[in-house]
Amino acid sequence: MNTTTLESPFGKLTLQRRPRRRNEVLQAWDAADRYLLNYLAENPPPQGSRLLLVNDAFGCLAAALSDYECISWSDSAVAHRACLENCAANQRRAPALLSSCEAPTGSFDRVIYRLPRNHSYLRYQLQHIAQLLRSPDVFIGACMAKYLDSSSMAVFSESIGEAAASLAWKKARLIHLQSLSPGAAVDDDSLALGSSELGISLSNRANVFSRGKLDRGSRLLLNALGDLHTPDSLADLGCGNGLLGIMAGKRWPEAALHFFDESYMAIDSARHNVRDNLPGAAAQFYARDCMHGYDGALFDTIVCNPPFHQEQQLGDHIARQMFSDSHAHLAPGGQFCVVGNRHLDYHKLLKKRFGNCEVLRSDAKFVVLLAQK
Repeated sequence: MNTTTLESPFGKLTLQRRPRRRNEVLQAWDAADRYLLNYLAENPPPQGSRLLLVNDAFGCLAAALSDYECISWSDSAVAHRACLENCAANQRRAPALLSSCEAPTGSFDRVIYRLPRNHSYLRYQLQHIAQLLRSPDVFIGACMAKYLDSSSMAVFSESIGEAAASLAWKKARLIHLQSLSPGAAVDDDSLALGSSELGISLSNRANVFSRGKLDRGSRLLLNALGDLHTPDSLADLGCGNGLLGIMAGKRWPEAALHFFDESYMAIDSARHNVRDNLPGAAAQFYARDCMHGYDGALFDTIVCNPPFHQEQQLGDHIARQMFSDSHAHLAPGGQFCVVGNRHLDYHKLLKKRFGNCEVLRSDAKFVVLLAQK
């Protein structure tokens, strides 16, 4: 079977992941998606039902269930972009898109849930979903069995109600609610993180990378900022809570700052943190698939701490897209400063893309690299 073609009870679908790669070996769905679709085919929502699809990674569920009125709730701008592309490619009606920073409202006939790995984000979503449910059987969840543990089930119990896992099918499990917790509440999902050493305080939403501590790689890159030329405009690509861009703004207060991340919660956190730590700064914020759709002026400097995984999939595919986008949006002579794990060999990718690369800082685990356009 072609790796891009999904045979499901809701028809044949051609689906692609994002970022796009030549000779892609990974599918845009997994067994948990298939388990959900098989279950829904056997227990179909009534015609005309309103469905909430949560954490639909590449739009597999949305494309399959397009005969229903679907709302796709996600923290990922990449997921939303892939969803729209895959629905269009299959001539299926696209869902309404809802960012993680907005709460779903109204009545839903089914809530179809892909469990995230992040327990803070799991708690945040379940607390909001609890407000929507009129009965336990409205909810159906799924994940790959290896990622379901007792602590995940404890979050269900604390946040929404008692839950039980199905038998495994192709290493995936369904999650059924057995009861709803009376008076379930929605907590503030932000976590404050301060650093007297850096003189900043950061607020982190539930799904922000390294929300409970200052990332070691970012710390190393901060030590290298003094080696860069003074920029007029700087982009923090994959900004997370905005740490790198904020510290750059403190060093170069005249620079125009731009923050990019695929996580809506990261962008919301970065916006909040710029307001608190750089009052009055000229800053722009973009929830994007890397720099997709950016059509503004070229940057003098881009700083970047790329992710080396996409959900459970490890690799440098996102970093490659970031490097390509950065090269496209740098002015001639512009600087691209990136930090990464030493074993990822980013220097080879940068030399191929930029034609040059030098090491600015390194320790036993990370290396900070500089390339110029």
